[in-house]
Amino acid sequence: MRRHRVAVVGGTGFIGSHLTECLVDSGHSVLVVARGRQRLQNLEDVAGRFVFEEGDIRDRAQMGRVLKEFRPDTVFHLAAEPDAAECPEHIRACIDSNTKGTLNVLEAANAAGARLFVYADSCKVYGNGPVPYRSLQAEDPICSYAVAKSAGWRLCKAFAHGQAISIVGLRPTFVYGPRQNFNFITFVERSVRSGEPIRIQGGKQTRDLLYVKDAATCFANMMNAENAWGQSIPIGGGREITVSDLCREVLKVLESEADIAENALAPRSTEIWRSYCDNLQIRDLTGWSPSVNLREGLCWTLRKTPDPMETMRAVAG
Repeated sequence: MRRHRVAVVGGTGFIGSHLTECLVDSGHSVLVVARGRQRLQNLEDVAGRFVFEEGDIRDRAQMGRVLKEFRPDTVFHLAAEPDAAECPEHIRACIDSNTKGTLNVLEAANAAGARLFVYADSCKVYGNGPVPYRSLQAEDPICSYAVAKSAGWRLCKAFAHGQAISIVGLRPTFVYGPRQNFNFITFVERSVRSGEPIRIQGGKQTRDLLYVKDAATCFANMMNAENAWGQSIPIGGGREITVSDLCREVLKVLESEADIAENALAPRSTEIWRSYCDNLQIRDLTGWSPSVNLREGLCWTLRKTPDPMETMRAVAG
């Protein structure tokens, strides 16, 4: 396998840290770029095996300097303002980071001589469109996060036209796993710990959970998947499950009999009611498919059983 010189922008974050581990373990030379050092503990298992530079994607000059000095052949762009409740401040933050910031990183990657720009897109760009998702179906984002992500991908396509750099995007569904940010799984876990009933916004909406190490592997595979370049492709865990049933799965792993209160809270105005990816496109293009089922992933995420990859790394270290 060819060894690459790669930069992971947002490499200390949730998905970014797992991708960094995957790339380092595969023998690539890795530059991690993050806004600060606060989350470097996410990379303690591979400490000393990568280069770290501070860089804010909103700072065009800073991103240009950092990438030019390292001269990566591939840039993975995972830094982003996360989805949150809609308000003017959140909307501006999404545009500044997820659209303008993406352009800054893309320009810097191109100026540094990178041959490939891998963009962390989102299946939320489809809004309440039909499932299973397809890359060419119409985008219909219904929240500012998704609007900014969609615009970021469109900028990638516009910028790459006539340039030497190639682009590819991945649109994950619900990514979960160790080091995850606050999400529905952590919400259920905290409710159990506090002895409170699980109060759900709705319950019949569906989600498709993708274990983070599967997502990281798919991102890494893009370096050698030239037939996928030029597209932004949906990926998921391949199983559609209602939020209520997901709650029950989490409670099983936690060995809890906590009460579930469906429709206890009003759904968000930007609620997505069905989310599912059957992975037909990514499998045809790259051969990738998820390897971790939901029960395994939840057990590893909630630390009920050890993740084999983390155990192997600890033994090797």
